[in-house]
Amino acid sequence: MNLSSLFSNVAHKELVAVDLPNLGSNQHELNGVAALKEFFGTAGPIRGTLSWHYFADDREPAQAEGDFTFYDARAKSSERTGRTEWRFYYYGSFLAQANVGDWFFLARSNSGRLFALVFQQQSAWLRAAQALFGVQASTTSFRAVRSETLANQQLELLRRQILAELDLEIALPVRPTDEELMLAKYGRTFPTTKEMSAFARTQVDVDFTQPDEVLVRWLDREEQLFRALENVVIRERLDGGFRTVDEFIEYSLSVQNRRKSRMGHALQNHLSEVFTQQGLRFTPQARTEGNNRPDFIFPGQEEYHNEAFNAALLIMLGVKSTSKDRWRQVLDEADRIPDKHLCTLEAGISTKQTEAMRNRHLTLVIPAELHATYTASQLAEIISVERFIEFVRRMQT
Repeated sequence: MNLSSLFSNVAHKELVAVDLPNLGSNQHELNGVAALKEFFGTAGPIRGTLSWHYFADDREPAQAEGDFTFYDARAKSSERTGRTEWRFYYYGSFLAQANVGDWFFLARSNSGRLFALVFQQQSAWLRAAQALFGVQASTTSFRAVRSETLANQQLELLRRQILAELDLEIALPVRPTDEELMLAKYGRTFPTTKEMSAFARTQVDVDFTQPDEVLVRWLDREEQLFRALENVVIRERLDGGFRTVDEFIEYSLSVQNRRKSRMGHALQNHLSEVFTQQGLRFTPQARTEGNNRPDFIFPGQEEYHNEAFNAALLIMLGVKSTSKDRWRQVLDEADRIPDKHLCTLEAGISTKQTEAMRNRHLTLVIPAELHATYTASQLAEIISVERFIEFVRRMQT
C-alpha cells in the first residue's frame, strides 16, 4: 500500500509575507496557479471546509476548521477577454500564527476531506512531512506532488508513524487477506502482545545480518496484522451501537490506549528477539534501585547487582515507541550506569530535545530507516540498532 491509497492530491509551497495576515495579506488569498487548478479543477467556484493544522517544535500542534473558496477573480470578464485569474480564498486568521518560510501543504484525502498543513521552517515536524510526502524542495508558488511520487511512497512503518503523530484522523487501509488471516488465527479476541509479536515474526523472511531492517520489518508486519484484527473488532462493535455518548467515548479511549501501549510492547518484544539472535547477554525488565524496571540491562541483572562487576561494562537501554517528554523517565532507572541509551521510533525529534538528551548523557538508538527525519548534526549523536549491537558486543567480549 502507498500514499496514494490515502491522498488523491497534494500541493505545497513556502509561505511568503503576502500570504500571511498582518504581514502583507489583507485579503486572505493565495494565488491559484497551475498546481491549484490541477488540485481543484476549474469547473466554476469551488467551496468547502479545510481542516487546519499548524506544527512547530516550540509549541503544541494547533488545529481549527475553516471555509475556503477557489474562484476565478476575472470570471465576469473571462468570456470577453479570455483571461482568468484563479485564487484560493480562506476564511479566518489561522495563518496569522505562521511565519515567512514555513511550509504549507494542501492535501485531499481519498474520502474528500481537505487538510491545510503548516509546518514551521527547519522544524522536526517539517522534516517528517518531507519524508512523508517525498518532497525535499519547495517554492513560493504552489507545486503539486506528482501522482507517481504518491504512488511510490510506501506506507511502511516510518510513514505510518508520521501520520500517527500528525493525528489527521485518516483511517489507514487494511488488507482483506490480513483480516482473514487474523480471524483464522485468533478469532475476534486480541492475543497478548508477546503472542502477536511472535506470530508477526513468522510472517516475514529476514536477514539477521541487517538488524535495523529486521526490527522495522517485524514491527511493520505486526502493525499491519494488529490493525487488521482491530478493524474487524471495532467495525462489529460500531455496528452494535452505543447506548450513551459516554459509553462511546469510553470505548474510543480504550482503543487509543490499546494502540499506544501495544506499540511500545511490540518494540520491546522484537528488540529482545533481535538481541537474542545477535547472541547478546541481557536481562529484560531487570530490577534495579527503588524497584525500577529498565527495559534492558546488559549483560544482565545479576552483574548489575554484583558490586565486584565493572560498572563500565554495564549498559542500560530504555524503550519508548515515542519519546516526547517521557525520555526523562529512563534517567533514574539504573544508578550504576551514568550514560544511558533509549530506543525510540519517533520521527524527527526536535534539536532542542536532542540537545537536552545529550546534556543528560542519554544516547538515542533509532532504526536507520528513520534517520532521514533528523539533521546531520543530530545524526552525529544518534546511533542505529546495528551500531548499538556492535557497542554491546564490544563490552561483552
